[in-house]
Amino acid sequence: MSKIVHYALSYRQRVCDYAIKHNNKSEAAVQYGVSRPTLDRWLKRYDGSKNSLKDKSRRPHSHPNEHSAAELELIFGIWDKNKQFGLDYVYGKLKRKHEYKRSRTSLYRVLVRHGKYTKAKKKRKGRKPREYIAAKLPGEKLQVDVKYVPMECVVGKIAGQRLYQYTAIDECTGLRYIDIFEDKTSETAAKFIYQARKYFPFEIMKIQTDNGTEFTNRFVNTKNLAYFEKYLKQEGIEHKLIRPGTPWHNGRVERSHRTDQKFFYDLRTFYSIEDAKCQIKKHLRRYNNMPQRRYNYQTPMEVLEQYLWLI
Repeated sequence: MSKIVHYALSYRQRVCDYAIKHNNKSEAAVQYGVSRPTLDRWLKRYDGSKNSLKDKSRRPHSHPNEHSAAELELIFGIWDKNKQFGLDYVYGKLKRKHEYKRSRTSLYRVLVRHGKYTKAKKKRKGRKPREYIAAKLPGEKLQVDVKYVPMECVVGKIAGQRLYQYTAIDECTGLRYIDIFEDKTSETAAKFIYQARKYFPFEIMKIQTDNGTEFTNRFVNTKNLAYFEKYLKQEGIEHKLIRPGTPWHNGRVERSHRTDQKFFYDLRTFYSIEDAKCQIKKHLRRYNNMPQRRYNYQTPMEVLEQYLWLI
């Protein structure tokens, strides 16, 4: 207890003792320069000790805009079933399917207050990244990468076989195309882009990749272009390579792989290559129709439709 607080409580105690001793509240109020309502409030909780005269919280017990019992029941029901998918997914579901009108911050605070969600630790401030100029039109730039399919998902006759997920994501709309292959070669990468060009309803102008040998011979002891590079050059598609050791430059596709892990690979097993390809197609449809915070909880398909309408 600080000296100032100690002095204030001692003063209040003297006022209360004087009023009780002389049985005269008005005289005590005049003697010590205290208003009668304040003295009445002190006397009401005074039990002879200083601690009983400490100021109590004036925070209201309720708020006119607080969540109703029905809203809380809805939130907790949706959260308990979908918490593994994260806060943004739950908020998008509440907003789009249950007409939830409150902000994402309100939902976050409610979940934290009721012990449903743990506050994220504050990240240390790192270096300020350079400004990234993102694509402004569909097809202007696609980020392409390869993800290893988790071995625990591969069971049955193909148990232990390495599979690869090839991913292409449009920077402007967030629309993706994905497929699973049995190898990671330049020829397969070119085949994947051939399929992607058929899938996307717009022309692809530029493709951005890392420096893997499936995409480039940049760090291979040869002057020949990789098959993937030759294919892009032949089709008039610009190929942009990110700097070595900077996967965050391909951040959109890297982030989408985390979503695949959470929504797909953590929940699935594959018994054959055909089974894996079938399941990944269903996941692709779900992803492209999943609300995303980046687009104000619109889906990539809805964002694409807006651009196509403007064109």
